[in-house]
Amino acid sequence: MLDSGVDRLPLSRPGFFPRLVTSAARLVLPVAALCAAFVLAFVLRERPVPELAVLLDFDPALNPGGWLNWGVLVLPLVFFILNLSSRRYGPALTLTASLIAWLVIAGGIVLALRNGIIADFERGIAPYAVAASFTGAMAVAQLVNILFFDWMRGIPWWKAPFLAAFLGGVVFSVVFNTRPAIVWDEALGARLVVEAAIQFSWALAQLLPTLMLRRTIRPLPGFGGA
Repeated sequence: MLDSGVDRLPLSRPGFFPRLVTSAARLVLPVAALCAAFVLAFVLRERPVPELAVLLDFDPALNPGGWLNWGVLVLPLVFFILNLSSRRYGPALTLTASLIAWLVIAGGIVLALRNGIIADFERGIAPYAVAASFTGAMAVAQLVNILFFDWMRGIPWWKAPFLAAFLGGVVFSVVFNTRPAIVWDEALGARLVVEAAIQFSWALAQLLPTLMLRRTIRPLPGFGGA
């Protein structure tokens, strides 16, 4: 039918503060999940994985003793969380959640040091150089994960979560393990191979929970695919 002549009112957009509150509410779960994943990896960093001593049967250079622990094994959980957040909210909010998670962790460490919960940073957390290398490597890996997920999301659904998790994990392993203080030798090459295998296994395994959560965690309007 023809317009009756009554002017149509434009749809009003939410104001700044309602949008700010909505964004803040959306950030709570990703930030909490990222912080929990980092804390879990930190708590488990001193628990060895004797089951993987079987790697010695393949090649003595693959000896996991001294560096491979449960913290290393659960750390890729970070990329699974980023994938879910990217699927739901897109890259901008996920990057923001990643940054806020780092700020929350840093704030928690500062408070723990001030209140005497942690007596000394280097003994209670890690040497400054190692902590800085870890933070830098993980920040770069998170950025790679988020950007690749957004770039590759679509059909088939598994491509973005698998490749984003795998590439993010490999970038972290390479950047962290090739920091200036590390000696480049056969053991380093073997360690990178083992860590790449761990990242590949995680990227593959997380496809099952991703598939199970696809109907629950749907993309917001404007973030189709994946």
